[in-house]
Amino acid sequence: MKVFTKSLKVFGVAAAFAGSTFAFTAPALAQSSLSEILRKVESNSRELAAEDAQRLAQFRRDTASQRTEMESAQAALAQANRRANSLSSQFDTNKSQIETLGAQLSAEAGEFGQLVGEFNGAVGDVLPDIENSLASFEYTGRMDGLAEVAQSIALPSREELDRLPNAILKEMIAQSEVKSFVGEVKGAGPDGETQELEMTRIGVFTIATNDGTRFVEFRDNAADGVPYLAVLKKQPTGRFRSQMASLISADEGTTVTVPFDPQKGALFAIEGEKPSLGERVNQGGIVGYVILTLLVIGSAFALFKIVTLFLMGGAMRGTAKTKQAGDGNPLARVFETYETNKNADLETLELKLDEQILRESPKIERFNDIVKVLAAVAPLLGLLGTVIGMIITFTAITNFGAGDPKLMAGGISTALMTTVLGLVAAIPLLLLHAVSASMARGNQQVLDEQAAGLVALRAERESGGAA
Repeated sequence: MKVFTKSLKVFGVAAAFAGSTFAFTAPALAQSSLSEILRKVESNSRELAAEDAQRLAQFRRDTASQRTEMESAQAALAQANRRANSLSSQFDTNKSQIETLGAQLSAEAGEFGQLVGEFNGAVGDVLPDIENSLASFEYTGRMDGLAEVAQSIALPSREELDRLPNAILKEMIAQSEVKSFVGEVKGAGPDGETQELEMTRIGVFTIATNDGTRFVEFRDNAADGVPYLAVLKKQPTGRFRSQMASLISADEGTTVTVPFDPQKGALFAIEGEKPSLGERVNQGGIVGYVILTLLVIGSAFALFKIVTLFLMGGAMRGTAKTKQAGDGNPLARVFETYETNKNADLETLELKLDEQILRESPKIERFNDIVKVLAAVAPLLGLLGTVIGMIITFTAITNFGAGDPKLMAGGISTALMTTVLGLVAAIPLLLLHAVSASMARGNQQVLDEQAAGLVALRAERESGGAA
């Protein structure tokens, strides 16, 4: 607004000059117009002078106020400096007094001061072991105040000194205990949440939950550094869990053999990571499943053949005693051939019996060759799987290098498991084939013996009749 007023005043002066010029150019204008312009110029000058005086007065008032504030700040600063000097002097006095009292305390403590030093050293050695003990999850708070006593500069009382041996005695007792207690276990809930469960503790070595006999391990990798218990992601085999379940359900005073882990669950975690039988079979891949299929087929043929040969042998031994011809077993059919051709000459009868035996031999030897071939093919397939696994391993080395053994583990597992499966299939098939082949030879020998006996009997009769 002031700038705009000044602009109007300047414009008025300009208009005055312009009016003068106009007066020269137009002498008909009245003299009163010049007087009016002069009055306006004077009025504007008075207004400008008043505004300048007002601004000057405001500036003087502001200067006085700032001078007052500056004096107040300087006074406060001086007071603060005096207080700082006083506190510094008091600090030095207190420090000197503390040093004097400390020297006096050391002199008066004597051997007790040395005992306190030994106490602090013992606390530093024992405290981590007790804090990381599995018994601490049952006996909570047994180390409360012990660390503060060890770090304090004041002499501890007898009660405070007794906390350390009491904590050590509790730890010694806990090492020989088999107890159940309730505590929080991370990952124990259905969705992996923390849950409060009843657990059984074996000394300070092993903890397992009473429901489902799940082993628990000690962990100290929390963000706040507080140790906690967590259920193993993969539990050990059923043998360990069944032994632990026997302990949990055993009566007091019963002797039970149970596993324990001195690493507080770490060894059980390693045991749980071991692959199961199904996982090992899966490592063999397609070749492994083919080998197992051959094992099943070969075993089925071999067992079927062994059963049929056993039944056949029993029937043939019965027929050998009764000499009864028929169609129930190979020997009965041989006797049937003899009865049919008993009036023929000796050579013809012998040829007919040999023909019947040759006709029965394939039935006796049936499926034995299949079992033998499968027993020979199984290790070859295992060798094939070994080659495939090594190819996988060298491909991983080529692509990723040999720095990480886990990258090569898959191929090596395939190579080894297929070899194992090939041997697992070949060994029992060879044994079954040996049994079935032996039984087949036994039955074949019975046929040969009985046929030879029939021919010999016929020859004796003919010799006796001729005589």
